[in-house]
Amino acid sequence: MAHDYRLIVFDMDGTLTHDAMDFEALRVELGLSERRPILEWIAGLPESERDDATKILEQHERRAAERCYVRAGVVDMLGELASRRVSRALLTRNSRSSVRSIIGRHRLSFEVLVTRDEPPFKPHPASLQRILHHYGVGPDATLMVGDNIFDLQVAQAAHVASVLLVDGALPRPSFAGRADYCICDIADILKLLDEPERFRNEFNGLAEDGYGQNGVEKG
Repeated sequence: MAHDYRLIVFDMDGTLTHDAMDFEALRVELGLSERRPILEWIAGLPESERDDATKILEQHERRAAERCYVRAGVVDMLGELASRRVSRALLTRNSRSSVRSIIGRHRLSFEVLVTRDEPPFKPHPASLQRILHHYGVGPDATLMVGDNIFDLQVAQAAHVASVLLVDGALPRPSFAGRADYCICDIADILKLLDEPERFRNEFNGLAEDGYGQNGVEKG
């Protein structure tokens, strides 16, 4: 029996689009040798250093936005969700300017965009709760779709079911056990709506933190 999911919230980098951001190069330019989330690290810097680091981050984001491309099937999938009257929103740690550049270039349409420019950013639950409040949809009728631990953390904190997009050719990321569902193709969201148990995560509950499928921060 299909669950009545009426709102799907998507991550961007690595989920709707293929990653174009070179996080290792960004870390080198920032002088960040520790394996820490970049946005949180920048937020903890003194103001003068924080401004310079933010400019470096934004330069990398602009270059990534100019060369990234959407995953195959994304446009058709979003169109089918619209025809089913399923609401679509975007929740990302990217800047609003880079997000607008990407969705404009690829002609993607979302009623609600929540970026890091509207703090607190994900994985703080308020970032996702803001979207639910806009649509008047409860957590039990919402899916959060992403490829990163931050997507699973924000879903769990907001009591929303999570969908982890994984590369079937790679080992499951260490944090995969946090996800409620797993898919290997973004278009499988449509099948999940019809047959959610088919995509139930067999590793659910076997959680271990990590930063991404290849050990780097994304999203």
